[in-house]
Amino acid sequence: MSVRSLVFRNFGTKLVALAIACATWWVVSGDRRERISERSYRIPLSIVNIPTGTMIVSPLPDAVDVRVRGPFTPLRQLDPTKLDAVVDLIEARPGERRYPLAPEDINVPRNVEVISISPQEVRVVLDSVAEKQVPILPDLTGHPAQGWALEDAATEPRTARIAGPAGTLATTTAVRTEPVSIEGREGSFSVPTTLAAQCPGVRVREAQIVTVRVRMRPLPTPTPTAKPARRK
Repeated sequence: MSVRSLVFRNFGTKLVALAIACATWWVVSGDRRERISERSYRIPLSIVNIPTGTMIVSPLPDAVDVRVRGPFTPLRQLDPTKLDAVVDLIEARPGERRYPLAPEDINVPRNVEVISISPQEVRVVLDSVAEKQVPILPDLTGHPAQGWALEDAATEPRTARIAGPAGTLATTTAVRTEPVSIEGREGSFSVPTTLAAQCPGVRVREAQIVTVRVRMRPLPTPTPTAKPARRK
């Protein structure tokens, strides 16, 4: 068989195969032909797999700054709202630990490279979650009306169940109500109120709404002082 016959045998099929090969090469090498660009983004920080029965008690950054590099078109089409930095606590234990942020912790497309991250690490402090029953103290402000005095004040219920970090609860001996004014008050009274904001991470499980009962007593009426008799 001649060379000419070999070349033109199944010529149409060979031509199609060549076209497919050229198109494939064009697509695959597209990124290489484009100019390389860099961009910076501020993306949210996500903490995942927090162990059951624990909570984070350390402050965390809301977001991290990343700088990425890649071909112009993929970089221009990148949607920053779909990016986030992920810290995985799957094997964490109570205590302090620092987690470095690596490029693989940023979910960018495969043709985009993460070249810098700030901060480069995240400090995480975990504590066990605990519960505790503590007394409720009424927070009174102001002064009663003239002729009246504060005798005592109490709440109903008298205690509240709170939950939060074990370390914080260990030093929490009571919770207070929102301020209740006795300014200008005459006589005993009761008023509903809520508990004041607690330490970060501490929440009230029971008795969020309470009644403050205030008892007032009248002061004794001063005895008039007798005027001395006038000499004649």
